[in-house]
Amino acid sequence: MKAILQQLLAYTLLILLTGCAGVPQRSELPTQATPHTVYVVQYGWHTALMFDGPSILARSGRLGGDLGGHKYVLVGWGDGEYFVMEHPPLSKAVKALVASDYPAMQVGGRDTNPPLGAQASDVVALSLTERGFQQLVEYIDRSIAIAPDGKPVNLSQQPGNPDHFYQATGSYSLFNNCNSWVVTALRKAEMPVSGLNLTARAVFEQARRISELQRQPAA
Repeated sequence: MKAILQQLLAYTLLILLTGCAGVPQRSELPTQATPHTVYVVQYGWHTALMFDGPSILARSGRLGGDLGGHKYVLVGWGDGEYFVMEHPPLSKAVKALVASDYPAMQVGGRDTNPPLGAQASDVVALSLTERGFQQLVEYIDRSIAIAPDGKPVNLSQQPGNPDHFYQATGSYSLFNNCNSWVVTALRKAEMPVSGLNLTARAVFEQARRISELQRQPAA
């Protein structure tokens, strides 16, 4: 256990030294019409994406079913054990970073913006093109593991928790965590997110900068 903690400390220091993100420029933004919106939500060390519910459910081939009737849909990605447990012990957090067995997708309906557990300062809106939105939804669909019957692999749902958890594709680690998953999602959406973004702060600050640029009048 001591060796694992030392390894985790070394990884953490590396993140602090190399986790600086680039500064998006207006010239990097899509020039086409941007009729869709995705919200980047920060929950402490974790980031997730929130969508207009009817819009994402109309495009997704793997979401639906349990999510109808909500104004928004929240989507996140994390370790299959730590992420799903209601009160995970520290040992699960350490194991997730250095020896994760499988990842999980968090999908839940929301009716408010900011969503439950977040404040207005924790949410930033990004405008997407038609192509960017479609590519983003396709990326989310590919991130959900499918059982032989063609349905998502349902992991768990805690009593009183509005979220559903499904087994996800890929592999979770310190260098491929919830925040780097969001970064890849935003890049699929053609957002100019750059640099090594392993922390929620790095991801959220770039999203905030992009949102500010999108609100500026065109030159």
